[in-house]
Amino acid sequence: MQLALAGECQSHEEEYWKAVWPNTPIPSSLRELLKPASEGVEIDDLPMEIDDTQYPKTFFFEHELYPGKSMNVQFSKRPYAQPYGVYAYMRDIKDVEKEGYTYNEVCVKKGPSKGEQKFCAKSLGTLIGFAISKLGNNIQALSSSFIDKNEQYIVESVQNLGDRAVMCHRLNFHKVVFYCHEIHATTAFMVPLVASDGTKTHALAVCHADTSGMNQHMLHQIMNADPGTNPICHFLGNKAILWVPNLVVDNAYSTNDVV
Repeated sequence: MQLALAGECQSHEEEYWKAVWPNTPIPSSLRELLKPASEGVEIDDLPMEIDDTQYPKTFFFEHELYPGKSMNVQFSKRPYAQPYGVYAYMRDIKDVEKEGYTYNEVCVKKGPSKGEQKFCAKSLGTLIGFAISKLGNNIQALSSSFIDKNEQYIVESVQNLGDRAVMCHRLNFHKVVFYCHEIHATTAFMVPLVASDGTKTHALAVCHADTSGMNQHMLHQIMNADPGTNPICHFLGNKAILWVPNLVVDNAYSTNDVV
């Protein structure tokens, strides 16, 4: 009976997606939320295997984001890493070579930072619900498409996607859970990149003009920046989802790059 109910729930969520976005396939990273027992199951805190495109750890200033700029995009390969979009907002920074944040620390004990509205989603339905509650249902889901093993890129162009966005980061647990948040004074960008071998890819970047909610020690250590001085930016990895209003970007990008 429990399996039947789980199957019915998954079918309902998939049908709901198709009803709202009939011409857009469910992104592969979100499709993982349709696997059995992803909802209502205790998170075991065990880290999953991280691929080379999942967690970009490169921070940069907004004024560095322009066509022709050379970008060295480094990716975290540490076993207990969490997405840097989440990591930067944790008050206590851990040595993720030795230990990781638990689900309880990230999703329960951690209250929203200044200017942040957060939600941890363990089902596709609740994730969609959070995005719609912030942006309405005339929205689309975008993902980065970094190429495996490449780190050196040239910025081909920069498209401003506006200052209304919800970011959902796949957390580093075997059980599928996404940390979704909307952050005050955040601007999203679509950034086509060319890798050193000539391969073209798309990346999504977010820039935070209000950095007061970030971990200030980490901010100063990595960027030598004080809060409120310059907008701080970072890329989103391939398993993160960026929700933006539907009119700010060509639908073809969504269809081609999130599947």
